[in-house]
Amino acid sequence: MKKILLLLIILICQNIKSQTFSTNVTPVGWEHNILFNAGTRYTVTRTGPMVDIPTLFDGGMMPYYTTTPISVANPVVILIEGLPEYHTQTGAWVGWTTRYWPTNRFKIEGYDTNGWVTFADYSSTDYVGYNFSVKIATPGTYRKLRFTFYNAENNGNLGLSELFFIHPEATSPYAGLLSSSLNNWQIGSGNLTYNSGNVGIGTNAPGNKLDVNGTVHSKEVKVDVTGWPDYVFKKEYDLPTLDEVEKHINEKGYLKNIPSEEEALKNGISLGEMNAKLLQKIEELTLYIIEQNKEIQIIKNDNSNCKLI
Repeated sequence: MKKILLLLIILICQNIKSQTFSTNVTPVGWEHNILFNAGTRYTVTRTGPMVDIPTLFDGGMMPYYTTTPISVANPVVILIEGLPEYHTQTGAWVGWTTRYWPTNRFKIEGYDTNGWVTFADYSSTDYVGYNFSVKIATPGTYRKLRFTFYNAENNGNLGLSELFFIHPEATSPYAGLLSSSLNNWQIGSGNLTYNSGNVGIGTNAPGNKLDVNGTVHSKEVKVDVTGWPDYVFKKEYDLPTLDEVEKHINEKGYLKNIPSEEEALKNGISLGEMNAKLLQKIEELTLYIIEQNKEIQIIKNDNSNCKLI
């Protein structure tokens, strides 16, 4: 019985000891892949035969197959720019995977401050396999990656499921995977910023940087303006006569250069622009009042002179 218990303890200890955990130098899975949803987080461009960019970075492993054969003269080149500025330190890995039609001639490069560095080069030697990964041998801060695929097993037709850059110290686990816009949020210097797209509160289809379907409560709102109507007080300003103002109101039903009720209800109003237009009307009214005051003073003086006579 004691021997059986001892044997069980030994087996359990060996099992625990053999358990592999992700570390800085031995990532087990893709949780630290910084290319998840790269198409929305970075700048991704393709040259050569058509490849569906989003499927290469969505973590879904669903392969995409080119309909045009690739070749040395017409390779698929995928360039990823704007990667986080984190040094690879003790370890980072790059690679690709597919279900069928794997590439057998390819090159993977990274751009550091000193220029392009080759991570893997099978451009002149056949590679056999449905997936590939390599540890980056030259430490650096790589802001760009370039995958070039020259040939594939199925008469040049290429299959690709995912491209990856596993960088344990450059990201949080699965950042950018659960939401395509997750990593557009950035925190720095006490500020929370959103780097791409629009934000909607109470709406699923924001058409502006911030759309709020509801009431916004604030102590103060500051609006940048591109101009201010003090030109009304300049001598060269063509002040409409009150007769012209009356005519426009009678014909249109609203003040000139002010949105109609129909336009305001349909399109809303821009606070900065509307405040400037309203100030313009206030300044015009001020000029009318000044002019009328002058006329009133003249009438008063005439009346005083009449009384003296």
